[in-house]
Amino acid sequence: MNKVIILLLVFAIFFQNIIFIFSNRQYFTRRFDPEFFSKLYSESQYVKGPASEGGIGDDGLYAFAGYYYFFQGGDVSSVNFEHPPLGKYLIGLSILLFNNENIINLIYYAFLLFFTYKLAKMILRSVLLSVLAVFLVNTDPLIQDHLLRSLLDLPFTLFFVAAIYYYLLSFKNINYTFLSQILLGMAFSTRFFPSLAIIYIFLLLIKFIYQRKAFIHYFYTSLLIPVVYIVCHISFFYYHPSIVEFLRHKRWMLSWFSGSVIVVGNIWRNLLTGYYIDSTGKIQINQYWNVVLPLTLILAVTRVRRDLIKKNNYQILILYGVSILYLIYLTFLTGGLEKFFMPIYPLVIILALSNISCIIETCRRRILQRSRVR
Repeated sequence: MNKVIILLLVFAIFFQNIIFIFSNRQYFTRRFDPEFFSKLYSESQYVKGPASEGGIGDDGLYAFAGYYYFFQGGDVSSVNFEHPPLGKYLIGLSILLFNNENIINLIYYAFLLFFTYKLAKMILRSVLLSVLAVFLVNTDPLIQDHLLRSLLDLPFTLFFVAAIYYYLLSFKNINYTFLSQILLGMAFSTRFFPSLAIIYIFLLLIKFIYQRKAFIHYFYTSLLIPVVYIVCHISFFYYHPSIVEFLRHKRWMLSWFSGSVIVVGNIWRNLLTGYYIDSTGKIQINQYWNVVLPLTLILAVTRVRRDLIKKNNYQILILYGVSILYLIYLTFLTGGLEKFFMPIYPLVIILALSNISCIIETCRRRILQRSRVR
């Protein structure tokens, strides 16, 4: 019976993606028009400010930035300095290879589903539940929408989930530590990610508690995170050959983000009800919301098992700790848009399925005990 359900889920995932890509094929087949995006940017709010008659969305901005960085050797501090450049370089690579800024999203997505399955299989130890986790990620409307736009959230989610996966593998094989640190560096080099500091401290602490012999190794390999970050800024040093200027640029970036609108608790309102407060203080409807979001979130965070801190449960503890720390960051330091939740959504789904399976197993045991007593 399980094999039949697995096959049906795999077929549903494959069929849904084929239909989705075919229905939106214009996003993946149109040729990138550098003149259009250059003109769009030159007349946007980023150049003309209040005098701009039109605007440019994040997807258009990142597409232009990718073209500017990759094809024109542009200074990463000149266009879209707010976020690190790696994700935009990858958009430029997509333009180079496919003459389209969105095709690379399909590659991100395929790898995200793969790592979701591998991570779920490691935690849940069930092919059926692992495929179900992939199915739930695959049916998320927001993630599907990000396939059609040159944004940074999808690659950031991929790098973050893959980093956590290889971090868990590093407890079995220390060499996977390198991959985990490089991927954390890639996540940090794709999108502004201040919560990395507290998540890194948590991961370092887990290493110290559960695998003390590998603690020093993990600490030293952490240098790969800033190395990856600096390598992604090579063009900055070409135009500004000064580490002092680089630090000033980063301070400028931080000061820009310090002006971002923060709505404390808005992320919970958004995920649980589908309504959120926008930057102007008005209530808006989240068009990507569905009932799976609150169900998985509640199941993931509200049932803390008593044996969570046991040594043989370190994997589930890591997923739980990373998710909670990231949710704390979303609660107090963001505006509460659903896209900020994307990086931990696969982790939350896995935690929810883990708790559901434990509840079912507990009920099954109690039924068996009662039947034996009778």
